[in-house]
Parts: sequence; structure tokens; C-alpha cells
Amino acid sequence: MDKFAIPGKLNNKGMTLIEMLIALMLLLITSLAMMQTSLLAIQTNLVNSLRDEAVSIAELRMNEFRNLQFDDLTPTVPTGEADAPITRNIRAASFSFGLRRTVTDINLDTKQVSVTVTWIYKSVPYTHSITTVLRSQS
Repeated sequence: MDKFAIPGKLNNKGMTLIEMLIALMLLLITSLAMMQTSLLAIQTNLVNSLRDEAVSIAELRMNEFRNLQFDDLTPTVPTGEADAPITRNIRAASFSFGLRRTVTDINLDTKQVSVTVTWIYKSVPYTHSITTVLRSQS
């Protein structure tokens, strides 16, 4: 006789249909939670990749301005001067980055240069800005 058997009861060593349904529901809820977490991680990773690309674009443009002659940096209106949008392919998708520069005269031999990169992901606008101060070498 089985030591776990209850006297007077049949010993059915299996799961009932209700127990199976409950186990499947728990598995489904756990799987959905893990899938949602994975989708959020993928989306966050893509947003970070776009931000990294914007930082790269801004640094590239700022280095171009640093290599210009001081007198070639003409002041712009306060809203800045928009450059042509830059398109980059990230993870087999094409994204457009807007670029805006602003040059402000601080005094005769000092200028402030700002570069702002903007992009849109899932209808949410993002912005990255960098600013530097350049002095005349003369």
C-alpha cells in the first residue's frame, strides 16, 4: 500500500483539468510579463542608440566649427540657423536628425557656438545640445 494514499479514497496520481488550467494561466501571465519587459528593453535600447547617434552628429558638427577660421563664424539670429536634416540608418530603419547651430558674439575676440540635434521617435521629440566658447587666435 502507498504510504501517501488516504484510506477509503482512490489514489489518482495525475493532475485534474482544473489544475492544468490554473498552471497554464500562471504560465501565460508570466510569459506576457516577460514579453512586455523584453519589448521595453528593446525600445529603451533603440532610444539610447538614437541618442548616441545624435551625440556623434553634434560632436562631428562642432569639430567642423572649431576648424573654421574665427572670422568665418558669423553670428546667427537667436533661433539659430538650421542645417539640412541628416538621415542615418539604425537597425534597418531610417531616422532623420535635425541640426541647428547658433553663433553668438560674446565680445570682439570670443564667440559662443551651440549645436542642437533634434529627432523624433514614436511621436516624442528628443534634443541634444552642446555648447563651446571659441577665442580668436590673434
